Amino acid sequence: MDDELLLICNEIFAYIRNQLTFQLRFMDPALNNYQLIPDALEYRCDGKFFHYPPIALIKTFQYSPNAAVRGYLHVVLHSVFAHLYFSKNRKMSLWNLACDIAVENVIEELGLACTETSASEEKRKEIEKMKSKVSAFTAQKIYHVLEDMEKDQIKLLAPLFAFDNHECWYEIREAVGTSETLYGEEDRDNPSSLSNNRFDQASHDTGESKEGEDPSHTEEEIRQIRNALKDWKEISEKIETDLETFNKENGEKAEALVQSLKELHREKYSYRTFLRKFMTSGEKMKISDEDFDLIFYTYGLSLYHNLPLIEPLEYQEMKNIRELVIAIDTSGSVQGDTVQDFLQKTYNIFTEKENFFSQFRIHILQCDMMIRQTAIITTMADFDRYIHELEITGLGGTDFRPVFAYVNEQIEKGTFTRFGGLLYFTDGDGVYPKYRPTYPCAFLFPEDNKEITVPPWAISYRLKGDN
Repeated sequence: MDDELLLICNEIFAYIRNQLTFQLRFMDPALNNYQLIPDALEYRCDGKFFHYPPIALIKTFQYSPNAAVRGYLHVVLHSVFAHLYFSKNRKMSLWNLACDIAVENVIEELGLACTETSASEEKRKEIEKMKSKVSAFTAQKIYHVLEDMEKDQIKLLAPLFAFDNHECWYEIREAVGTSETLYGEEDRDNPSSLSNNRFDQASHDTGESKEGEDPSHTEEEIRQIRNALKDWKEISEKIETDLETFNKENGEKAEALVQSLKELHREKYSYRTFLRKFMTSGEKMKISDEDFDLIFYTYGLSLYHNLPLIEPLEYQEMKNIRELVIAIDTSGSVQGDTVQDFLQKTYNIFTEKENFFSQFRIHILQCDMMIRQTAIITTMADFDRYIHELEITGLGGTDFRPVFAYVNEQIEKGTFTRFGGLLYFTDGDGVYPKYRPTYPCAFLFPEDNKEITVPPWAISYRLKGDN
């Protein structure tokens, strides 16, 4: 390709990313996650490589810079919402259109001047017509609405909302085998499914070919697909967290984006996964397969007769729970059985060895308007004993501030050195601190709790019966 042409395209993409990043800072990881490949006749993206037609890009930008900006955001949102990984068992024409409508709706609701085009008004009108037929405006829900529409209507809508070619989405599914659960498509009727987390399947990359995989794709290509999926999972979670905490003011104008992310994560986003937000990095006694070079190991065995040149690393960098504060609201509105269930649920997750370092410290506080009882847990036996001997104290009103003062004091005294954060189990009615703490904080609510608005700096999570 001509170097001057490539330089122009790179400058256009730099402009596009700058325009979007300036107004959507929470989207920065997503906007910069593609490798740009100028080798296509149409725009297409497989989650890792963004293939684009250089001449078409330059012409579009020349006559309508906003169309180029909007098109790039359109493709990025497909990846954020994992549309390319949900293509299994879908009718291609309907799924393509459903995904296009979903991302265009988010773009419209963001209300960015840099994405306004001549077709925006017509898109808004069609979206409004459809919103009356669906509760949550996600691609999955839109797909079912489209199933009831006439083919002629589909043909009219498709060109209005389309931007990129989606054929590679279906190639991705074929590459890893259509029979496996690539992105949390577990059998909902099977409670013994491998994982309650729709993302766990993506994080275990063995690099081995599996039954049903497309032989036209190499193991390296399949590995790249899985790694891209893992990256977008993490980006998607980070965007949602940012919009609910540090960028909550943006979340108000990005309601469609927030709701779509909630729908994406809600169904299989388990309490186990939620607790990972409060894990800290450190070394743990475990063989690190990623840092172990099997070639040198086996070469040493053959050259020196069972004497390896290197040994596997005995420590692996991992994220686990080391220091944590669990505050339990024992005001009159939180019942003893509910507290016991919460602690048991937490204990069951903590008993999994991979979730803890060999040395840990958990402070469990019972509190209403003040801290009524403090327990320090350093072994799982201590935790088990605490649950079985639990006696609720307090039962007064609720003031969250004393717990935050306690945590701040412990940090200042040096009690915590690698503090993971604060989990506050409550019904949400109480006096919140005015200022954001320097550590992660989450308010956990019982499943049947009423809707509560927490401060912008806090994370909220509703515990489900099947978490």
